Amino acid sequence: MSVPKLFPAFSAASTPLLFGLVAAFAVTGCSTTPKASADYHAADISTERVPEQMKPDLYPQGAKAAPEPVVRYGRYTLVSTDPKADQQDLLSQIVDVTVPDSLNPSVHDAMSYVLKRSGYGLCSGSGDVKILYTRPLPASQYHLGPMTLRNTVQVLAGPAWQVEVDEVSRSICFVQRPGYKRPSSASMVAPATHQVANPAAVSVPQSTAAPVNKGPSL
Repeated sequence: MSVPKLFPAFSAASTPLLFGLVAAFAVTGCSTTPKASADYHAADISTERVPEQMKPDLYPQGAKAAPEPVVRYGRYTLVSTDPKADQQDLLSQIVDVTVPDSLNPSVHDAMSYVLKRSGYGLCSGSGDVKILYTRPLPASQYHLGPMTLRNTVQVLAGPAWQVEVDEVSRSICFVQRPGYKRPSSASMVAPATHQVANPAAVSVPQSTAAPVNKGPSL
């Protein structure tokens, strides 16, 4: 005797009702999640708790300069990260240049050539410094260095000029030293010359002799 198979008793009329219940549960579950999240954020915003300081505090007295680290290159090479001397003091840069003969250079040309890529420039050539700028470069100074930039500009200027540096604009200027200043034209005394008196102003004494009386004519 065969056993009858049992199947769920679903009818065509109950199928839409089942799908409707499932959809209602799904919508209800989705709609409740944002509400819970919104309630959480609202509670978080409305809190009046004072923020806590982070502990341990690494900077209780402010940041302190630490020793410069050393960087390892390769297996045996250690390189310091300290700035070089010529990076901190630009005037300590080492200069080793040869001024080209083709320039037929003046002192100004040589100074401009030396200061090229040094970070400095020359002040304007107004006033007495024009005398220095327009002089021809001595043959002994066509090759300069190796020496520091500080010494190079002083060698080019010579003993009559004081070198002044404006670090704000990074300009190098030259001021004539007091012992080498030329006297002004007003202070120069003209040499004495022999002056001849105006002849018209010279009074000629008139003759005081008595007139001669002529005798009777013959």
